[in-house]
Amino acid sequence: SGSGASNQFKGGSSSMSNIHGVHSFNDNGSGGAGGARSGGGRGGYAYAGGGPEQGFNQQFPIPAGHISLLRVGGGSFPELCDLFCPRYRLLCFTTFISVVQCIMLVVCLIVGAEMFDGAFVKGNDMGGPGGQTFLYMGAKYLPDIKEGQVFRFISPILLHGGILHLASNLFFQCRVGFIFELRWGLVNYVLIYLLTGLGASYFSCLISPKSISVGASGALFGLTGADLSYLIMNWRYLPNQEKFQELCMVMCVIIINFLIGMTGSGNIDNSAHFGGLVFGFLIGFALTNILQPEDPNTKNYRIGGWASYTALSVICLPCIFLLNLA
Repeated sequence: SGSGASNQFKGGSSSMSNIHGVHSFNDNGSGGAGGARSGGGRGGYAYAGGGPEQGFNQQFPIPAGHISLLRVGGGSFPELCDLFCPRYRLLCFTTFISVVQCIMLVVCLIVGAEMFDGAFVKGNDMGGPGGQTFLYMGAKYLPDIKEGQVFRFISPILLHGGILHLASNLFFQCRVGFIFELRWGLVNYVLIYLLTGLGASYFSCLISPKSISVGASGALFGLTGADLSYLIMNWRYLPNQEKFQELCMVMCVIIINFLIGMTGSGNIDNSAHFGGLVFGFLIGFALTNILQPEDPNTKNYRIGGWASYTALSVICLPCIFLLNLA
């Protein structure tokens, strides 16, 4: 649960079993390292970059401001960076949060080894410490939140249940994060990431109140939900092949991950995933970019996005603190 990939540790015990996060599915990659935003005004059409994507974009013009998730540079043998971290940049939020999450896992392993039942416990098949370690480090746990530790709404984004859990989330995060950050801008991307992480924790607290949970997949589901909003708002401005392929990819990621959650171990917090997706879809109307600034619906999208996100948060928060844990 938690804000992210929801690794869930039942009943507050130190044992846990299978912990999963958002698993990404490589769909032909995204744009290569070529020009991020090129040509024309923001609402016009441009042929992005002059690199390996040029032939594709000459056939299907991409609106300026849109960066494809679907094409990887390098022809038949793209570089690994283009496959797994398209549009990688060192100085950006996606890199920063990924490094912090790696450091936090190392810290959790050390804390588990020195203070609790070990860095790698038998019950954690994701390769990490036990639930009590994560509780100590700031996992989502509603009884502690109700005692005033409200930081536990957001701190689970930085924590992961083990090496495999972190690896699966980083794979998806790096696969789409650099592109979304370029599409939507740094501030909007960071807000979407954090606000949907909060939403994931809200749903987890309401549906699985006594679970100890960590991970970033709630926030990653939030990015996916925001991308759905982005596609809806820009549907008329995107080439048919581009928009249908991206919609298919996003829906496959969502469906497959929920199927994994329903058929996998009980430690997968589907409530956090669903919460991140819902909050991401709502806030996406407020924060993702519209490719045609003159779109007559822009104001309605922005007001509706903020209003719906705020309304759902206002509904969730009192319910969380009034929830009877007896």
